Parts: sequence; C-alpha cells; structure tokens
Amino acid sequence: MRGMHSGDLIMDGDGRVSGMIAGDVVVRSGCDVRISGMVAGDVIVEPGASAWISGMVSGRVIDQGGRVRVSGMVRG
Repeated sequence: MRGMHSGDLIMDGDGRVSGMIAGDVVVRSGCDVRISGMVAGDVIVEPGASAWISGMVSGRVIDQGGRVRVSGMVRG
C-alpha cells in the first residue's frame, strides 16, 4: 500500500505499507507486513502475525502474540 489512506488499514495478507495511514494498522494472524511509512494511530499485531516497523508510529505498537521488530520510531 502506497500513498495516503484515511482511516484504519486491515492487513489480511502479506505486504508492505510505505505511505501515510491516518488511523490504525491491524496485522491479521498469519500475515507478514513491513511498515516503512507513517502510521498516525496504533499498530496492532495479532497472534501469529509478523510486523517489521522501520517507519514512524505516532500511537502505540500493540503485540497480541505475534512477532514485532522495530527499527523506526514509536512515539506512543
């Protein structure tokens, strides 16, 4: 996903987020997602999901039992 996305984004498949998300990003179970863009809300990683965050998250990173790697910035 690239560009501007207003509202929440549900990632229910593997992919990359490199734009700006005005809401939360939810990474569903079984998905592998790389986030190099900006997330204005929270990043929620469900059990069995994987998220690599090298961008900026204004909210919190909530790990519900997945795998999370952060090399970017989390302000929340």
